[in-house]
This record gives sequence, structure tokens and C-alpha cells, in this order.
Amino acid sequence: MIPRLDICMRPALAVAALLLSACVSTAPTRYHSLLGTPPAGTASAPQAKFLIDLQPVGIPPQVDRPQLVVRDGGGVLPLEQERWIAPLADEARAALSADLSRELATTDVAGQPRPVGANVLNVKIDLRRFDSAPGDYAAIDAVWSLRMDDGKSSALVCASSARETAAQGYAELVQAHRHALAAIASRIASAAQDYAASGKGACPSN
Repeated sequence: MIPRLDICMRPALAVAALLLSACVSTAPTRYHSLLGTPPAGTASAPQAKFLIDLQPVGIPPQVDRPQLVVRDGGGVLPLEQERWIAPLADEARAALSADLSRELATTDVAGQPRPVGANVLNVKIDLRRFDSAPGDYAAIDAVWSLRMDDGKSSALVCASSARETAAQGYAELVQAHRHALAAIASRIASAAQDYAASGKGACPSN
């Protein structure tokens, strides 16, 4: 005869085992950032004679969510366990600000008091495409504009694209996006020097 206590305990033990199995099998959430360390051995650029004000960066609504959104066959898939450490628009702006400040050897004064008599270049960037294909590529299309704070010059409006090969892994995919943003920032910085000096400028190729 099976003891009554043993019979009563069996369902409870089964439920406990299922809960323990679920906890063990749940993958941990990993967080990613577009802010990377500056490239080693990068030569310092001549200091710009102007400050920059990088305005909030626009991103496509399809990827404006906490999760990484990746290509999945013919559609897209948000990854619950792979998330941005901050809103993607803030991550992209922080990365672009760091890249532009380094490329131009200047300071981003967005949200800060303007020094008296300082020349300030307003930079507006909208990411129209932020495409992620793990193990394949990271692609970004951007429309951006430059305008001096004094309002005397017409705005320079350009478009740039960057596509970087992404190795297997989500950290590697994020790294590819960092490189793509850095490539776009480099083109903006190149145009900014001429534009700030003369009030005119030309869009870089792609």
C-alpha cells in the first residue's frame, strides 16, 4: 500500500520540477550598446574652429523598440533576449556624437549653454534604414543636414549609406552597426569642415 503522504506529494514535486526546468532553460537577457571604444592608433584631427550641436537622431519606427530587430526570412523578428541598453535613438545619437566630436576634434554642446561668440554647427541626422541581418550585414541609410547657428548660410542637405559585413553573433552584428555609423559620421565630418569655413559645401559621394 502506498502511503497517503507520498501520493499527495507527487503532484507538488512534479510542479516543482517543471518550474525548475523552466528557470534553467530560460536564456538570460543580453544588452547591447552602439557606443564603442575609439579606434586604436587614430591620428588626432586638427581642431575645428566651431562647436557642434547634434540634434536628436531620427530612426525608422520599425526598429524603434527595446529589442534588436533582425531580418528573418522575408520578414523581421524582434529578439526578446537581445536588447539595447538605452532607446535606440539615444544609442545612435551618442555614437554619432562621439564619432563626430573625435573626427572634428570639437565638442558637442547639445543641451548646453553656448559660449559667447562661439561658432556652432547644427547637425541633424535621420536614419531612414537600420537593417540587421545576423551573420550577413548591417546596413544604414541616413539623410543629414548642416547649418551654421548664425543663420546666414543655406543648409547643406545630403544622404549617405553604409553597409558592413556582420559575423555570426549578435554582439558582432552590433559591432557592424557601430562601424556603419562611424563611416557615416566620417563623411559628415569631411563635409562639415568645408561648409563651416565657407558657408558652402558639397555632399560626399554616398
